[in-house]
Amino acid sequence: MVKDMLFAHYICPQKDKQVKLWSHYNTIAYTLSGKKTYHHGGKSFTTTEGSCIFAQPMAYTEEMYEFAGWETISFSFKDDFLRSVLNDYREYLSLSVLDYATGNRMLSLLNANETSIVFFRTMIQYFEDYHKLPEKLLEMKFRELLYNLLADPVNKEFLAYAYGISDQYHVPIWQIMESNYMYNLTIPEFAKLADRSLSVFKREFSAFYHTSPSKWLTARRLELAKDKLNFSHKTIREIAFDCGFENASHFSRVFKAAYGIAPASYKKNSF
Repeated sequence: MVKDMLFAHYICPQKDKQVKLWSHYNTIAYTLSGKKTYHHGGKSFTTTEGSCIFAQPMAYTEEMYEFAGWETISFSFKDDFLRSVLNDYREYLSLSVLDYATGNRMLSLLNANETSIVFFRTMIQYFEDYHKLPEKLLEMKFRELLYNLLADPVNKEFLAYAYGISDQYHVPIWQIMESNYMYNLTIPEFAKLADRSLSVFKREFSAFYHTSPSKWLTARRLELAKDKLNFSHKTIREIAFDCGFENASHFSRVFKAAYGIAPASYKKNSF
């Protein structure tokens, strides 16, 4: 760890085929071996050996593959650090490659060029033959990694995200909520994901949506569940999982209270 940044090297211990996870940090993960798929916002990104992914603060579903394993090295950091790197090296980064249309996607693949790959593999040595390095030296290496990724013209989405946050302190509430409401997070966890205190989060949420977070989340998840019951052949349990409810029984209670019919009966009538 360096200040509030984390560099981690690990072999994924995941047991279930799919798990829902979340992080309030930006994360860049480079796959050393194995295979893993991320699902978020209706899109899927599969990482294999040599692939690199950038995840903004968000919730997501992680899918493992039997016998494939997954060894990765990842770097987690806050927006403030990315802003600092961008401001220091802005004159060396090209505005002509920016892609603002996709720069707000919360999950995207990065191109790891030879310099970045060497960086990741060199960092492994610090885990295998550990000796404490000065914080300033480690921070300098982290800045070097971000600069190399930002300067690569293939990574225009990543650069667009960095420029997008350079003039604002927080990602908008609506962007956090619309991208993550289908995950079973508590209100304090949503506040942390949005990088706000609980009181500020509730105040901004109310100002934008004109209702409370809990009421909005329930309504939004039920709306998604109705669509899936109408058009999906998934089980009630799978739909409850996909829509952010605690479990199938909780989903059934909430759905029946809202619509006067059990989800199983509603689904049966839809087909």
